[in-house]
Amino acid sequence: MKERDTRQYRSVMAILFFFCHVSLSAQYADFQYDTELCTCNAQFDSTRYTRQQLQNTFDYLYGGGKTAYVETDATDFNEEPAVLLASLEQECRQKLEVLEHGEFINDAFWQKVRKRMIRYVKSTCELRRVTLLARSNPEVLSGYKLVDSDCIFFRNALIAGGSRLLRAWSVLNERQKKKNADPEHLQRIFEERYRSADRMEYARREILTYGWWNSAIRLLPHVDDKGFYENFNRLLRNIQCDCDEP
Repeated sequence: MKERDTRQYRSVMAILFFFCHVSLSAQYADFQYDTELCTCNAQFDSTRYTRQQLQNTFDYLYGGGKTAYVETDATDFNEEPAVLLASLEQECRQKLEVLEHGEFINDAFWQKVRKRMIRYVKSTCELRRVTLLARSNPEVLSGYKLVDSDCIFFRNALIAGGSRLLRAWSVLNERQKKKNADPEHLQRIFEERYRSADRMEYARREILTYGWWNSAIRLLPHVDDKGFYENFNRLLRNIQCDCDEP
């Protein structure tokens, strides 16, 4: 009798162990992702969050992903502003649609990153929009609020035009020479363009791009990646990565 009870006990325990193993295996799902240098395979707990939440968090938040870089170039003078504005509107709308309504890991860290990313995308899209509009109407820059003294200096020169724009161009050239490995070469280019019949157009493009734009873009609320690596890895287990040499 005792031997039979022991056999039954062992059978029950074996069955329980089997079902626990099956349940635990089903709980964890595979996840593959690529970083700058590595291809990684890992597992995530599918009872805590969905694959879509994890994928969106990696694609759109982790290290900036697909969201941080807005491709429409507001300083591309080879394309018509109207074409660039249409591209910008579509791009920004798509990015914000995902950030505002997509599924992401619902913890304090990643939700904070999501909010910061939304703020950044809105800010960079607005800067690009007014910069494009300023090509034909520089006064539109007066309505843009995220500025410092350099932004104001170059903005006012663009709005005033004429001799004030040319003076600002000279100031910009002197600043650039201080940071350039070949300032004499830079000065020769400046003098050649300054003597050109198109000098006002050269001045406008230089001030809009290297004066206004470069000053304004530094003030954007960029999202740094502090804590990204650690907090993303906490979502996974059994991480195995195959990496190229840097």
